[in-house]
Amino acid sequence: MKLLNFTLEFVRKIFIPFNKVWSSLGDNAKNYVSVFLCCVLFIGYGYSYIDFEYYYYGIIPFVLLAILLYYFQLDKVLYLVALLTPFSITMLVGETTAISILTEPFLITFALLYSVKFFLEGNYELRILKHPISISIYIYLSWMLITAFSSTNLLVSLKYFSSKLFFIIPFYLAIIPLMKDIKKIKLLYTLYGISLALVVLYASIAFALKGFEFEYSFYIMQPFYNDHTAYGAILAMFTPLAFLFFVSKDHSKWKRFFFFILFSIYILGLILSYSRAAWMSILPSIGIYFILKFRIKLKLILSIIISSILIFFMFQSSILQLLEKNNQDSSGNILEHITSISNISTDASNVERLNRWFCVSRMFREKPFFGWGPGTYQFEYAGFQKSNQLSTISTNAGNLGNAHSEYFGALADSGLFGMISVLILFITVMSIGIKVYKTSEDKKVGLLALFLTMSLVTYYTHGFLNNFLDTDKLSVPFWLFTASLVALDVYSKKKEIKEQ
Repeated sequence: MKLLNFTLEFVRKIFIPFNKVWSSLGDNAKNYVSVFLCCVLFIGYGYSYIDFEYYYYGIIPFVLLAILLYYFQLDKVLYLVALLTPFSITMLVGETTAISILTEPFLITFALLYSVKFFLEGNYELRILKHPISISIYIYLSWMLITAFSSTNLLVSLKYFSSKLFFIIPFYLAIIPLMKDIKKIKLLYTLYGISLALVVLYASIAFALKGFEFEYSFYIMQPFYNDHTAYGAILAMFTPLAFLFFVSKDHSKWKRFFFFILFSIYILGLILSYSRAAWMSILPSIGIYFILKFRIKLKLILSIIISSILIFFMFQSSILQLLEKNNQDSSGNILEHITSISNISTDASNVERLNRWFCVSRMFREKPFFGWGPGTYQFEYAGFQKSNQLSTISTNAGNLGNAHSEYFGALADSGLFGMISVLILFITVMSIGIKVYKTSEDKKVGLLALFLTMSLVTYYTHGFLNNFLDTDKLSVPFWLFTASLVALDVYSKKKEIKEQ
């Protein structure tokens, strides 16, 4: 008993001074001390295993450090992912499963740990959760989950749904509170933008070494981007903001010069991508700018759109005959390449896109309400192809892209309401971006909201012809820009109230 009392008294005398010192430390100091103590414990614990050659214990400090980083320094993880995403490389880990090395392991771990933290702490801002864009995302994800359980391939659909969460949780839910400071938006854009510029320089130099031969333009950006369409899509998305930061008078000359370099590199990459869809997507983006800048009435815009649709249906036979007479295929000559956009008779890319859309139509007629299941199009469409609609690049394996449309892909996978949920999301984001531009008292916030909307419009337009939101390359900036608009809407309102 005397020995026990002596021991307890000894521990108490040691612990009390330690506790006083610990209480006097700030939060950052406690974090550093915690890491140090974990490393000390590991060294003391692991050293005894060296003689037994249990070298795999060496990974423990990295695991501990990663957990501490994820829990206490979430923003640093997101900065790292933004920086690494353009360099990520897709690798197969199974017959039907692929993973982007460098980014997806970070995103999956982040999403799981943040979800635990979210439910344990329960102090997330309700105005973000109740925001119209958040609500439209709930609708989008809820219907996707419902149709996953009626899928023809439940495992594929659940994996597809999970992949959406692994992008949305980090780069929408977790990142919005970090954007109270508008500088964080620019920082995240710049981190991704610098890496993207390096990829463009790599691809452009490699293209030059090949003598700018047209056939190399389709895959010269590999292994960083699978093909020239995804490459062109991301460049189109990043060009408007680079232009805004370049012309902004709020930046120093050196910063403006830096963004001018980025803008120039993106334009170079966009031209050399030979992605017609990316080139086309820039035009509606510019159109949005002029519509808002010159306050063109919505009635006039709707009248033009409705009139154009009516004219097409009235003269569709003549229009289709005219398009079928266009035999200009894809070409290294930029003017000829632009002309080939309307070639629906011999251009392999255009013919294959129509073939995929015809398959969507037949799949929709068979399962109009719940669809075939999220992510299942590529495994199901082969049986709906017709021989007279096949192109020279047609395949039954589903390994050359999906439905070639965010909208039609959702229609086949999740039925009519699946496509409607995508439209609801995109329209809601656009309306919020326009609202922030019009109502913000801070002109810098308003302009940033406008150019973020323009950047997203490039993808909404591109989404008619291709679908890339199942990849980290496009999903990370897509959800980052969407989250940025929510942050500008939520936090600029708060600032305006304070000023009143």
